[in-house]
Amino acid sequence: MVLTLLMSNVVLLTLLVATYMPSDGDVAIGKAAPRDATVNLPELKGGEILAANRWPDACWFVDQEEIKAILPGAKDIKQESRPVNALSIKEFAADSSWKEKNRSESGQCLYSMRLPGETYAATLFWFRIEAVADPELIASYVDRAALGINTDQGAGGADRCVITGLQEGSWNCRKGPLLFTVGGQTTVAFKGTPAPAPFVWRDDVLPEFVRTITAKIK
Repeated sequence: MVLTLLMSNVVLLTLLVATYMPSDGDVAIGKAAPRDATVNLPELKGGEILAANRWPDACWFVDQEEIKAILPGAKDIKQESRPVNALSIKEFAADSSWKEKNRSESGQCLYSMRLPGETYAATLFWFRIEAVADPELIASYVDRAALGINTDQGAGGADRCVITGLQEGSWNCRKGPLLFTVGGQTTVAFKGTPAPAPFVWRDDVLPEFVRTITAKIK
C-alpha cells in the first residue's frame, strides 16, 4: 500500500515537472515590424459613427511580410476577406429591414498558414473591425460595455485592450476611431515557453499583431 502510494506520488511529480518544463518546440516568435503605411480613416467628431459599408478592408492592416516578422517560420500564408454585419440586436429590433450601411463586405480578414511541425495550414489568425466612430464615443463604449480582463499586456500602440477569453482568448482593442478584435489558433509548440500553445498564442503572439495593426492608425 505504501509502495503503491509512493509510486503514485512519483508519477504525479514527474507529470507536474513535465507540465512546467520549458517547451522544446521548433517555432520561434518574432517581433512586430509594421510597414510604413497608414489606413486612412475620416475624422469623426460629435458622436459620429462611420457606416459599415465605408469601413476599410480589414486585410489592409496586416500583410504577409508582417506575419513573417511575427512568425518567421510561417509558410503557405493565405488571406480571405469576410463580411461583417454591424447591426446590433437593439437596432435590428427597432428596424429589421436590410440597409447597406449595416454591412461591411470586407470587415474581417482571415489568415491561414502552416508553421513548422504542421502538415497543413492549421494555424489561423483573424482580425475583425468592430466599429469606426468618434474616438470619444469608442472610449466611452469600451469603458462601459467591453467585457473582458483589463490588462496592459498587448496594448502597445493601442489605447486600451481587454482579453475576452481565458484560454483560446482573443483581444478586443481600441485605437483612436477604431474598435477591433484579433484572435486565432495554432497546433504548434513554441520555443522556450512553458505554457500550452493556446496561452502562448494569446499572450505572446496576438500582442504583436495588435502592435502591427495599431501602427497603421495615425
